[in-house]
Amino acid sequence: MDVINAPDPVEIALQVAVIIIGLILSAFFSGSEVAYFSQQNATRFNDKDRKLDDVELRVKKMLESPRRLLATILIGNTFANIVTAVFAAVVTGKLLEFINLPASVVFTAEILVLTFTIVVLTEITPKILALKNTYDISRMLSGLLNFFFIILSPFARLVSNSTAKLEARIPKTHDHISSEDLKTIAEVGEMQGTLRGDEREIIENVIEFGNTTVKEIMTSRVNIIAISNDATLDDVLSLVRERGISRYPLYENDLDNITGVIHAKDILPFLLQQEERSNINWHTNARKALFVPTTKKIDDLLKDFQRDKTHVAIVVDEYGGTEGLVTLDDILEEIIGEIHDEHSDNEELFTMTEHGDYIFDGRIDLDDVAKVLGMELTSDDDEYETLAGLIYHITERIPEQGEVVYFSDLELTVEEVENNRLRKIRVTPPTAMQIPGDSD
Repeated sequence: MDVINAPDPVEIALQVAVIIIGLILSAFFSGSEVAYFSQQNATRFNDKDRKLDDVELRVKKMLESPRRLLATILIGNTFANIVTAVFAAVVTGKLLEFINLPASVVFTAEILVLTFTIVVLTEITPKILALKNTYDISRMLSGLLNFFFIILSPFARLVSNSTAKLEARIPKTHDHISSEDLKTIAEVGEMQGTLRGDEREIIENVIEFGNTTVKEIMTSRVNIIAISNDATLDDVLSLVRERGISRYPLYENDLDNITGVIHAKDILPFLLQQEERSNINWHTNARKALFVPTTKKIDDLLKDFQRDKTHVAIVVDEYGGTEGLVTLDDILEEIIGEIHDEHSDNEELFTMTEHGDYIFDGRIDLDDVAKVLGMELTSDDDEYETLAGLIYHITERIPEQGEVVYFSDLELTVEEVENNRLRKIRVTPPTAMQIPGDSD
């Protein structure tokens, strides 16, 4: 008859004590991971506006080596869990010798209990507690963690360096967020009330900023207000008083030969001189003009403005002829919307009639027309920017007053033509074209 020796209670007690210590250390490292790597905690210990005490300095020192600190925590946590599992298996094996139960039942019970204990008591619970007060928890755990941070330093450095080299060898995959995704996020934010309508519009403008060319925002050549090199001082003063703008291109013979830019304050010295006002060489007093192609992106142009300390650029076509003019205000308006001052032209670019159609200024941007009508009118391949440009594109000639064209379910009527320029255009949307009282 076999004699079953009872397990040594002292030995069992020591092994159970090791298991408990392993669980405590596992909980310690799990809580430390959350307490030290939460964003709010790191920000507080890096506050430069106040003096840190010794404990905070100790925490900050460890946070300054995040890879090494994380490696220390993971090594400690893994070691504690392994020790706990090994000693739990040893205790279970000795219990199998003493109790008359199938080994499969005992080991299954051990795995379930140990898994529950590690997951709930040493992983989830410590992390939840640490997350509620990361600052105080990180201070409280700093002494023991710093001890492990020092003694495990060789292993932690080896692990962190190895992972860094491995990370460098692994091809990086990028989850690109498209501009449309960002616009959708902004729209959702507006619907949920976290963003105002103007804030959402600014975000969308910033997204499109880098894709916008100078041609899309420039003032057309026909609308450029410039000064001839032959102009008298009285002519220039009259122009400044009438227009109220600060910078004027200076040209010789015609706008294709712009020689510089005259600032309104450059005229002040001449007001104090008694010489003949018609004998002023504006070219010698003009500032250097910045010339850019129509295809230049406005974010690059903004950098040019900053570099050259200027606010205006002349837009030229592929043959070097003047096609338009763009200012710093034009660029800023692409982000924050229209900027008006006391000298701005406050003429409305559109009005709505009682019949439901609209009278648009021919200069209005098609994107603005689309916003008013609530429909898509443009694409990236379009060679025109304004409503007048759209009609020119459709007719391929200068239309006559009263002529009607159709585009995207819209009826476009030329209301006013002046000097071959379309001044006013009536736009009738589909709803306004329905016969009153007619319904399906």
